[in-house]
Amino acid sequence: MNKLTPLFFASCAFVAVNSLPSNASNLTSKFKIEVEQPTFVLPQFAGPYSEKEANIAPEELETAERLRTLLESGDKQAVLKELETFYDIELSVAMLMLKAQLYFALEDYEKAEKTYLASLSRSPQLVRAHSDLGQLYLIKDDQQKAREYFAKAIALGANDAVVYGQLAYLNLTLYGPYSAINAYQQALAIEPEQEQWQQGLFVALTQAKMYQAAAALLSELIAKSPNDSKLWLNQAILALEQNDGRAALASLEMAILLGDKRETNLKTAAQLHLQQDSFERAVELINTHLSQYDLDLTSLNTYLTWLSQRGLWQQSKTILASLNSKLATFDAQTKSVIYLHKALLNSETANINDAEQAFKLALGANPNHGQALIAYADFLIDRKLFTQAETLYLRAEALSEWQKQAMLSRAQLYVDIQKYDAALSVLKSVTSRFPETRGISEQITLLENIIVTKKQQAEI
Repeated sequence: MNKLTPLFFASCAFVAVNSLPSNASNLTSKFKIEVEQPTFVLPQFAGPYSEKEANIAPEELETAERLRTLLESGDKQAVLKELETFYDIELSVAMLMLKAQLYFALEDYEKAEKTYLASLSRSPQLVRAHSDLGQLYLIKDDQQKAREYFAKAIALGANDAVVYGQLAYLNLTLYGPYSAINAYQQALAIEPEQEQWQQGLFVALTQAKMYQAAAALLSELIAKSPNDSKLWLNQAILALEQNDGRAALASLEMAILLGDKRETNLKTAAQLHLQQDSFERAVELINTHLSQYDLDLTSLNTYLTWLSQRGLWQQSKTILASLNSKLATFDAQTKSVIYLHKALLNSETANINDAEQAFKLALGANPNHGQALIAYADFLIDRKLFTQAETLYLRAEALSEWQKQAMLSRAQLYVDIQKYDAALSVLKSVTSRFPETRGISEQITLLENIIVTKKQQAEI
């Protein structure tokens, strides 16, 4: 029997999960590690005024002391009520700043913004007004304005770690890592123990692909705090960025040992173990994940496909058996995936009747399960049930996600039963609908030659 070339077989081979990694390259696009990201923090209300920025007018000293007493007792509303008896023009800039800060502390952001801007119109060099406005615009989610005012505060001499950290965060968010590195370094120089600045600097260095500097920072931090799981997670991320799956796994396992049991990290550790062929630990992590969290359909599919690809049928059977008691609680799509993998397991272990029953259950639970349709069709072809297989391929072709794979599989079916005209027609449809598919033109040429040869032989 004539067969299409190996290139065609490769193009229509059954692959259960397209995103499964087959090698160590481009790891970060396939694996995810969950760790705290850089954030901004809002400082608490910091007092009535700063004498280095604005002085109280002599005639206000008595009032200022009385207001200070009220503030120390926590009565912000009383202070604000007294300040509001004056017109802004009657108040010194220091008192005006106090009024703005009280509006801010009491979350009246519109009045706070207006009052800060009034203060700056009279004293444009007020560092505190610029930094407070930066915080206010962060709350209002106007990142561009927030960045502008933080930058101005630093240009005017602010030496506050929070201001540097906020500017770094905004630069990282708006303009990329290189614009954030120096500001994070400044914040860290002022507050070397602050985790936010450490994390922010690490993220900026990593995104800038300054891996050596990022590794040096992490080594220093881990030496100081070896039991901090977040640092080990960062080291795992750094290793993945450099496509070093083995080093990433070692760091990730350390984080898990230190108590980080987040779902994303358990999933990634399990998949890295599968990639490294350390199956016993992979299965242990899979069972931990499936027992501690709601069933993740994509992860379950990924796990079982990895195990089946390596012929670890007993491990797959163990995982599937652990789900039997919960089967009634799952939705139809989840049940369909579980039945599909039971079918594949039974098929591979030559339990033909059980395999067929499981395939039917998978499609009974979800008739539009494209993966199950194609897998069942492949199973039927092995049993020479070509007409039934053709029907399943046609059903799969109605599903956009599976259309191309189903069409290629159907073309192969026609080749297997020597219906070359039908195979040629399907391949031409593939070319029309999916012009990016490689190798099809060669297969079309091959089939056309076979058809011509057959006609010539018939005429002799």
